[in-house]
Amino acid sequence: MNIIDTKANISYSPAIEGSIKNLPLYKLKSINYELISDNYTNIIFQSAAAVEFFKHHHVLNEKKIYSMGKSTSLSLLKKGLISKSPDTPGSDGIIKLLENKIGTGRFLVVKGKGGLNEIYNFLKYKNLKVDQVCCYERRQLDSYDNLKDDFFSADAVIFPSTLAVKIFFKEIYSEGVKTKFFGISNRIVTFINDSGYEGILIDYFSNDLEKQIQKFT
Repeated sequence: MNIIDTKANISYSPAIEGSIKNLPLYKLKSINYELISDNYTNIIFQSAAAVEFFKHHHVLNEKKIYSMGKSTSLSLLKKGLISKSPDTPGSDGIIKLLENKIGTGRFLVVKGKGGLNEIYNFLKYKNLKVDQVCCYERRQLDSYDNLKDDFFSADAVIFPSTLAVKIFFKEIYSEGVKTKFFGISNRIVTFINDSGYEGILIDYFSNDLEKQIQKFT
């Protein structure tokens, strides 16, 4: 079975095992940022890439740390940091986790350029002290021509973000392709569906991702 994972940061990806081919649709690049304060009490990471590109490790000591989902949580754990993450990955899950347990303090949201602002906006709405930094950006590839044959012969494509979905259908997709499309969150699946295609939700960190996908192909 030919399965393609389009995740750009393949830490903790099934593609590492070799059973699933990794073909990212964009690159991740660090960008300069500055912190307004060192005195944060709560720090929220919106992605695994945010963990990887965040340089101010000293502000993480003895702080409450939150992660958007399992991939982000594992990236933090690799650095020896334990975080709280929602049962349902995503901004809504973090907001639900925080909603009744916010208290006081100063929050920092760490994300990528162009990433979601829901968590930051929620904390601002609650009149809490909150700053936001973007420590990386996602850049499209110069050309997708050399990837098309791989995708055209794929039985399944896994999308880790809505940006990957946008790029795929703009730069690669062709009518007649019978590939199944899988999203790793409800938000991504909804985006695939709203784009006019059928999206299928998968548990990206299941024990046997390939077997899970085979049920739909």
